[in-house]
Parts: sequence; C-alpha cells; structure tokens
Amino acid sequence: MPECPCGSDSSYEECCGRYIEKGINPPTAEALMRSRYCAYVKGVPEYIAETALEPPPIGEIVKAIEETEFLSLQVVETKRGGALDRKGVVEFKARYITGRTEGVLHERSSFVKKKGVWLYDEKGSLFMS
Repeated sequence: MPECPCGSDSSYEECCGRYIEKGINPPTAEALMRSRYCAYVKGVPEYIAETALEPPPIGEIVKAIEETEFLSLQVVETKRGGALDRKGVVEFKARYITGRTEGVLHERSSFVKKKGVWLYDEKGSLFMS
C-alpha cells in the first residue's frame, strides 16, 4: 500500500484516507492538519471546506488545488490539540510547486473543537513565510 502523503509511516487508507473518504472525525488537531494537507494532494476540495471553521468559497479551494502540486509535509511543532483539548496549534512546512516556482508554505495553524469536531481556524492562523 502506498504511504500516506502526510509523511506518516502508515498507508493512506490507515492514516488520512479514513478521515477524508470514510467521514471519521480526526481525533487531534494534528491529525486534522495532516488530513487537510492530504486533501489538497488528493484533490478533495469538499473535505477542505467541511473541516474549516469559516470555509472559503469552494472555487478558491479548487483553484488552489489545480495550481499547486504539494511535494512534502513537515510538522514542526504541535501545542495542545489533543483529544481532550478545545484548541490547538500545529506549525508545519509544506513544500510545493506552482507553475515553475518551488516554495515552502510555513504556517502556524490554529484549530478549535466545536461539538467534538476539530476545525481549522484561518483567522487564528499565522503564515510564517
């Protein structure tokens, strides 16, 4: 089985695929962040929208997916965001190519848990580079 694009040692089906394709809620902020990254890699804009506190228009997500090829993910640090927390922060670096330009998205992402479900909070997130 192919490895999960999020960089874990597990297969996609055992890792992020169960959240994206089977509708299981990720138990931690980091698991949600990793699965959102995989949704960009796999081209699943609906999952990205569904897992955001305030989702952008689906057309913006589709455009980002079409214009960007993500190459790798590195989780730098995770603060809180565990199964019993209500808030969490995950700092990550995602290598990508857009057109002929290669870059790194470095973000400190904020997550909140609403009614037992982790959601990405763009307003609370900080783009580092």
